[in-house]
Formats: sequence, structure tokens, C-alpha cells
Amino acid sequence: MRSGRCKPSQRAARPEQAGRQRNGRRSFFHLRRNRRGCREYNCEAIRLKSRLKASVRAAGFMFTLSLVLITCVSALHLATAERVERNADLFLQRAVLEVAGVPVPDGPADVAELFRNTVSTNAVGGPACFYVRTLGTGSLQAIVFRRQARGLWGVIDAVVGLDPENRTFLKIRFLNHNETPGLGARIEEPWFQEQTAGKSGPFVLKAEGTRSAEPTEIDAITGATITSSAVRDLLNGVGRDAAEVKP
Repeated sequence: MRSGRCKPSQRAARPEQAGRQRNGRRSFFHLRRNRRGCREYNCEAIRLKSRLKASVRAAGFMFTLSLVLITCVSALHLATAERVERNADLFLQRAVLEVAGVPVPDGPADVAELFRNTVSTNAVGGPACFYVRTLGTGSLQAIVFRRQARGLWGVIDAVVGLDPENRTFLKIRFLNHNETPGLGARIEEPWFQEQTAGKSGPFVLKAEGTRSAEPTEIDAITGATITSSAVRDLLNGVGRDAAEVKP
């Protein structure tokens, strides 16, 4: 008759089998943890690689876009360079005729023709200037200087007309400047440009609103001392150059 009790050898074997089973489960879970760690590492590597590819694509796109824009701007500059130069010449011609007191026609072709027929430059010696002569008679009507001065934010470029007889100032017109709107940019206002008419200089600045009739005084612009001083120095430089120019 079989006994329900296990044999000693069988009882002794069970703890070892249980240990092996526990060790097997521990190894299995450890392997799963390792595999999970590997999967996490692989996912992080994939994400880094994906971000790197995205950065490379973005850099490539920006480089291509910049290259296209630079090419377009360069092509536009080359295509319009001649027109810009013609417009600048036309603007200068209008300003020279205007400060000389010559009525300026509207059409660009008419302006160019009038300038060609009435204006010449001093070819030899002396400060550079334009001689403006009366159309028909050829008598000298004005001497015009183009001069520059350093303003607050950049160069102030202007043309100044003088009477050839007594060397008094006629008008001043500004070709280009970068002065502050509402302050230094007020040099373009008519009262400022016309206040030198009939005066001889050298000039000193007075407070705005003085409207002095003295031949050596001009009004400054309130809040634009540097710009006003630059224009004063420009005018005084023209006065010195005018003394060296022969009609």
C-alpha cells in the first residue's frame, strides 16, 4: 500500500527545484528589464537621430532660401542700377538749376537738356563747382557748390548757390541726409533753406525764431544742435571755397 507521504529524496529535491524555479523567474525578469532598457536606449537614439535630421533639413532649407533671396536681390540691384543712377543724376541736375534760380521744367528729358545747355564745371584748378549760365546770352547767373558735412546720423549732402558778383548766398537744397524726423530732418523745411538768401557769412547760429537780418546769422533748429552746426559748417566751407573760384 502506497503511502501519501513523499520520500526523503523527493522532499530534498523540491527545495532545489523551487530554487531553480525562483532563479529562473529572476533571470527571466532580469532579462525583461534588460530588454526594456535596451528598447528605451534605442528609442532615445532614434529620437536624437530624428532631431539631428530635422536640424540638418532646417539648416539646408534656410541656406537654400538665403541663397535664393541673395540671388534675387543681386539680380534686382543689377537690373535697376542704371535707372537708380539716372534718377540720382536727374535729382542733382534739378537741385543745381533750382539753387541757381533757373526755372526747372517738369520732364526729365527737358531737365537734362537744360542742364546740358546752361551748366558747366570748372575744369582746371580751384574747388569743384558748377557754373550756371543764362540760356541764350551765356552770362554767368550763379556758382553752385556741392558739399557734404557730418550730421548726427550720417552725411548731409547739399548743393549751395551763390551770386557770382558779390558771392552772397542764393539757396541751399539737400540731396541726402539721415537726420532725425521732426528734429534734424527739418533742415528740408523752406524757412530753413531760404534763410541764407542774400547773406554772406561766415555764419553763427541763433535761436530758432530769431529770423535775424544780419548777414552772418542764421536760425538753428530747436533740439537739433548737431545738425544745425553741421549745416553752418557746410555753408562756411562754401563761403571759403567761393573766395577761391574765378568766374
